[in-house]
Amino acid sequence: MLLKRVLVAAIFVPILFLFIRWGGIPFLCLTSAIIGVALVEFYRGMDSTGMKLLSREGVILGILLPISVYLGGAQVLPLVLVLIILFISLRQFFKFRIEASSASIFLTLGGIFYISFLLSHVVMLRAIPGLGEKLVLTAFFVTWMGDSGAYFIGIVGGKHKLFPRISPKKSLEGFMGGILVSCLAIFISRFWLFLPFLHSVILGVLIGVMGQLGDFFASMLKREMKRKDFGFILPGHGGVLDRFDSLLFTTPVFYYYLKYLIIGA
Repeated sequence: MLLKRVLVAAIFVPILFLFIRWGGIPFLCLTSAIIGVALVEFYRGMDSTGMKLLSREGVILGILLPISVYLGGAQVLPLVLVLIILFISLRQFFKFRIEASSASIFLTLGGIFYISFLLSHVVMLRAIPGLGEKLVLTAFFVTWMGDSGAYFIGIVGGKHKLFPRISPKKSLEGFMGGILVSCLAIFISRFWLFLPFLHSVILGVLIGVMGQLGDFFASMLKREMKRKDFGFILPGHGGVLDRFDSLLFTTPVFYYYLKYLIIGA
């Protein structure tokens, strides 16, 4: 399992780096593809619980969200979200299906908000003039280093279970270790993105905590779906959503912290 994880990472990470480097349309296409596959995994998992969602509409609208942000900027996000909510609500209404209609609407929208809305912040990060490439690299690097730190420290020294009902293998030691490794990673990232010392410490802790909360939230969903992984497209990692669950929580936090407390300060 560990060998598969390392091999897939060795192939996937350089490709991801190239797309981040290119930016523009290539990076948008990759982000949209990741969102599309992750939404398919999410809706399939929910369908397995017996819920009948508007999966096709959810995937299409979810892919259109980052495209809208790329074309119109972050300011179009509220308008696009309102239009998506109205469309899904009316689509369910005109299907004339009463059974579990409210659950279908909320879970379909939930997938779009959870995956597409949150991950669209990667596109917004990349669009920041002069810093976009470095910011996205930092977000990915710190998040995934924190993930790896929590995983390996939890294996070696994990004794106290954190939330055993949600994720039996996660430990308090792994959680704290993930935060420490995230802090270390963000100081390493100062070689290509210099942030003030205090902001680096705060962001290291925030990303370390939010990344693991994203992982716990995904584990909670998989418990409900009675699945070990969301998919199997990435051997050793599971599905696309399994690989990006932490980034769904860390990227928006990183973006808004930068926007309001560093860039806009």
